[in-house]
Amino acid sequence: MKLYFPGWTRHASRLLALGVFLFLFRPVSAQLTASVNGYLSNMQSVMFENIDGPWTMDNLVHNRMNFKAGYGSHMNATLELRNRFLFGETVKYFPGYADMIEQDRGWADMSWNLVSDTSFILNTTIDRAYVDLNMGELQATIGRQRINWGMNFIWNPNDIFNLYSFFDFDYVERPGSDAVRLQYYFMPSAHLEMVAKMNSADTLSYAGLFRFSAGGYDIQLLGGQLDEKELVAGAGFSGYIGPVSLTGEITYLRPLGNTSGQGEASIAGFGASYLTPFKLNIQAEYLYNQAAGQISLTSFTDFYYRNLTVRDLSPARHTFFANLSFPVTPLFNAGMAAMFFPKIKGFFAGPSLDLSLRGDLDLSFILQHFTVELQPESKQKATLGFLRLKWSF
Repeated sequence: MKLYFPGWTRHASRLLALGVFLFLFRPVSAQLTASVNGYLSNMQSVMFENIDGPWTMDNLVHNRMNFKAGYGSHMNATLELRNRFLFGETVKYFPGYADMIEQDRGWADMSWNLVSDTSFILNTTIDRAYVDLNMGELQATIGRQRINWGMNFIWNPNDIFNLYSFFDFDYVERPGSDAVRLQYYFMPSAHLEMVAKMNSADTLSYAGLFRFSAGGYDIQLLGGQLDEKELVAGAGFSGYIGPVSLTGEITYLRPLGNTSGQGEASIAGFGASYLTPFKLNIQAEYLYNQAAGQISLTSFTDFYYRNLTVRDLSPARHTFFANLSFPVTPLFNAGMAAMFFPKIKGFFAGPSLDLSLRGDLDLSFILQHFTVELQPESKQKATLGFLRLKWSF
């Protein structure tokens, strides 16, 4: 059994020192406020290729803690972490699973397997640790934070700093970035953002975004450089035509030099949603990924657990998504999601049921079925089922 009691890395120490500095030099007359919330969930999961074949059983106990402190109206500090206790057959039989759980792609390594054995893992990850400084029209956010530039529901080519997988439904907060972010609100309907981010390889990404409203639509333009490897430019929009909500994003990538082995690529996603008079919510999205041919996936594990990049939003050049959601009662919701990957003859179906047992207690059942052909004449199937009880506080 492996025991690990983490100390601050040199990068985390810098973030801590910054927080101490800002605390010491806060306005003396400012009023201190603090809050804490989070949740605790237990999720049983099963995975199988054929229902009459072998099943892989796992369990996840997931706790989240969110701490916030405010100093008057000009300074706020946030610290959020997730604790996960995983045990079951995936931990036993999946080589490298413990390393994957512990992996932190941020500049500061703030993910630790406190206990790691052949059958279980206890992991703690800090995914938010930042300070907000509000100076009228200018806001500065320093530290590990969520930078969400996406407008679509499923695929976000504009979300160049914090990409995530739709299939990872249990992580609603999504990953953060170690970054400095400046936001300047110079008009009620327009603002500018500048972001500089460092990753675990000490490579820099930076970009600027201009967001404004025109003709009833929110529109954004962005540009910058990713991981010191390629230039990025993009645009997005969201708005309504009658009762139908429309969103769209497009991102263009151009490698710097010939070091990446990848060519220029455009990735675009478009979506629509409509809430019917009888409360049925209908959503549809389409993704075009010119870089799909540059993605090498050989197994379902590669497909399901891969670390997403802008180029890796989908392994197929054309991907389609549809989702139906209906509140059967005010406390019971039913949903059905589906994806189609024509190039790899792939299909995903995901029914879900959510029941509110009381105001702070929810029970969910989620099913995920995949059929993909990642290699010619080699079709792979997998079905995953999840039963989760979640208490929020």
